[in-house]
Amino acid sequence: MRTIIGTAAAAAAISLGALGATPAQATTATSAAAASWCVSVQHWTGKVTQTVKVTNNCNYAVSYQVKRRGPDPSCVVLQPGGSHWNQWTRYFAQWQGIRWWCA
Repeated sequence: MRTIIGTAAAAAAISLGALGATPAQATTATSAAAASWCVSVQHWTGKVTQTVKVTNNCNYAVSYQVKRRGPDPSCVVLQPGGSHWNQWTRYFAQWQGIRWWCA
């Protein structure tokens, strides 16, 4: 009986953890959509590095922060028509996305 209850509790904790992660992912997607109509984000992985290029095609300034495993770079403010490159080693800092409006 204890094994069944323990298994059920573990399954519930796992499913709650999965449900708890969904809103954060939805928030990231929503905030990305808020800036994506006039901001271009390109990410590519080379043999040694990963690179992200963000170009602001809006008529107003936007701010963003690259999210990756490990320490994240600081917030960048892009003026209209501006672009910025972020580059880091390919391994041990996987690309996780963009956080918009950090400034």
